[in-house]
Amino acid sequence: MDGCNENVIEFMTNDTRATLSFSQGRYKSVIRKLAEKHPEDCRIIADNEDGSICAHVPVSWLRISPPRQYTEEQRQQMGERLRQNRSENTATQG
Repeated sequence: MDGCNENVIEFMTNDTRATLSFSQGRYKSVIRKLAEKHPEDCRIIADNEDGSICAHVPVSWLRISPPRQYTEEQRQQMGERLRQNRSENTATQG
């Protein structure tokens, strides 16, 4: 990618569809998965030469939310659940 690092979400007040342009990998991955799973709602318009993608999605899919804040105890509990799930998955696959 030629140093492109712009992510854009654009829609007009009464539109039902938003136009998204992402150069950041994690967002491009999300959009690609959504386009595969929901082709009628999420359509990739362009795979640009600079590595970015442009897509249309319903405006109702857009959300802005702050990151979750966890206490140390909650983090430890989540870590324990993750370890437990991994060990269960390893046991069932082996």
